[in-house]
Amino acid sequence: MEKDVDLKELADVDHFRQILDAITRGDDQYIVNDNGQPKAALLPLDALDALKRAKANKETAWQSLFATLDRVHAMNPNVSPEEVDADVDEAIRAIRQGKT
Repeated sequence: MEKDVDLKELADVDHFRQILDAITRGDDQYIVNDNGQPKAALLPLDALDALKRAKANKETAWQSLFATLDRVHAMNPNVSPEEVDADVDEAIRAIRQGKT
């Protein structure tokens, strides 16, 4: 469950330890607010690891996409972007009309 905690509350070591225990058990995630503004999140390490993996996967996907686009462009050096757009538009129309 996501909960809010004010930064000032974390100064109480016992309270902070209770929050940390709840996070470690995976029961809760906390948004740390300072003067009513969200500033940070406290979450289990496995959730942080999942975020890191998702970011790495996203970067890999973008790199793969751009590498593919570079290969396609290299195979068609004399085709303008406008011609490609026109071909794509025509293919989309044909698919939508069931003319594949």
